[in-house]
Amino acid sequence: MAQGERGYIGYKKEATWGVDPGGAATRFFPFISETLTPKIEELMSAAQRGILDEPLSFQGERSFAGDLLLEVHPVSIGHILRSALGAPAAEALADSVETVLENCEDLWTGHEDVIVELDSADKKKGTYSNKITVPAGVADTTILAYEDFAGVDMGAVTALKFWIKTSIDLIAEDLEILISETGGVAGAPLVLDVGVLVANTWTEVTVATGDLSGGAYDTVISVGLRLGADLAQFTIRIDDVRMVVAGTATTAYKHVFTPMQTLAQEFAAGAQDSPLWPYTFDIFRDQGVPFSILGAVVNTLNLSFSTSDKIMKAACGILAKNGGVGTAAGIALEATKPFVWENAKIGVGGTYAGSPNNNLESFSLTWDNKCIEKFLLNNTAIPAKIIKTGYREVPVSFVIDFVDRTEYNHFLSGTERQFQIILEGSAVPGDAASTPYTLQLDLPLVRYLTYPINIGGPGRMMCAVTGKAKYSGGHVLQASLINAERTAEYAG
Repeated sequence: MAQGERGYIGYKKEATWGVDPGGAATRFFPFISETLTPKIEELMSAAQRGILDEPLSFQGERSFAGDLLLEVHPVSIGHILRSALGAPAAEALADSVETVLENCEDLWTGHEDVIVELDSADKKKGTYSNKITVPAGVADTTILAYEDFAGVDMGAVTALKFWIKTSIDLIAEDLEILISETGGVAGAPLVLDVGVLVANTWTEVTVATGDLSGGAYDTVISVGLRLGADLAQFTIRIDDVRMVVAGTATTAYKHVFTPMQTLAQEFAAGAQDSPLWPYTFDIFRDQGVPFSILGAVVNTLNLSFSTSDKIMKAACGILAKNGGVGTAAGIALEATKPFVWENAKIGVGGTYAGSPNNNLESFSLTWDNKCIEKFLLNNTAIPAKIIKTGYREVPVSFVIDFVDRTEYNHFLSGTERQFQIILEGSAVPGDAASTPYTLQLDLPLVRYLTYPINIGGPGRMMCAVTGKAKYSGGHVLQASLINAERTAEYAG
C-alpha cells in the first residue's frame, strides 16, 4: 500500500513547453501536499436511443492542474518565482550597492553617422531609453554615442551594470562600453566588452571594471558606446547604467525577480506556447517510477505566514500541458532552514528600516497571472497553449492589532501605502559577511479595500484588513532572494 510519507516531488527546467528535459530530477520541493490531478472531460451524445440509461459518451479534453503546497526554502522558491514572475536579473553579491551613473532619460550625443532618439515605448526603467541606429559602413572603433555629466568618483566601483537591447545578435567584441575622465569619452577611457547579446532581447549586463582605486577614476564625467567591429545596420537601446560597489559577502548572492512586462521577457520571447516559464514535475507517489506533470507553470502563488502558521508557506496554483512517466531519483532535500515568522520584518508606508510595523500577526499575498489552458482543433485533446485572460492581480490581506488609527486613517483618505516584507533564515554557508538566506517582497503601492474594526467580545481588537497591490515604478511587486546560487540556476 502506498504511503504519503514516502512521497516527494522533483522538478526540472524545460526548454520547450511540455517536453521533459530527460534524466532524473536533482532538485526537490519541500512540499506539504499536492492535488495535481489529471482530468478527462466526458462528452455526452445528445441522440435519443429509446432506452432510459444515459446516452453514449466519449473522452474529451484532458487537463492537468491542481495545487501544490510548499514550505518556502531559499533555493526552490526561486524556481517558483521564476515560473510565476519570470527569470531574474543576473546575480550580484548580496551586499553589493548599486548607484545610478546615467539614467538615459535625456538624449545622448551621437556620432554624425548615427541617429540617436529617445524611445518611450521600448525601455526598462523611467520614461525613456536611448535608441541608437547604426547604419552599415560605420567603422569599428567609432564612438557611437556618449553622455557627459558632473564628475563622479568611481574609485570603489567593481562593475558596471546596465540594460541593453540590440536588433542583431552580437558577440563579446562587437560592442564596448566606455567611461572616461574626459568629455565625450575621449582621452584614455576604460574600455569594457559589453558581451554576447541575443537579438531583440533586453539583457541586463554586468561587466567587471577591475580595481579602479588609486585616483584614476575619481572624476569620471562621461559614458559611451563604441563599435568593436564592422557590422550591418542595426539598432541599440540602452537604459539605466549603474555603478556596483561590492561589499564583504563572498558566497551569498542576490537575485531580483521583476514581473514580466514585455514579450521579450516571457518564456522563449514569444516563440513558445506558454508565457510563463515551465517545469517538469516528477511526483513520486510511492508507486515505483514517478508520475510526470509536463509543462507545469505557476499561475497563482500565495505566500503566507503568521504567529499561528509559523513557517512561511507557498500555495501554488499549477497549470500543465500533459502527463507522463518520469525517471526515478534519489531524494536530496535542501538542508537550509525555512523562513519562520519570528524572523519577519514588515515595513508599512516605506521600507522596513524607515517604517517598521510590529503590530501585525499575519500577512498574506497572492500573485495571480490570470492564465488558462487553451484548446484548439489541432488533432489532440491536450491544451495547445496557455494564455492570459486579464490583468494580473495581487490581493493582500493581513491582521493588525488596532493600537492606533494611523493605517485606518490612510484607508479613509484613500492613501496608498508602500509595503516591504523581509524574511530571514540561517546564514549562507561560508559567507564572510554571515549573510542570512533572505526573501524580500517589495510592493510599491497597496490600496486598502476593507478595514473592519469590529468588537468580537472581550479582549484586544484585531482588524482583518484586505487590499490590493498597484503598479508603480515599473512593477506591482518585486521579489529579491538571497542564497548561494549563481545566475545559471534561474536563467532560461
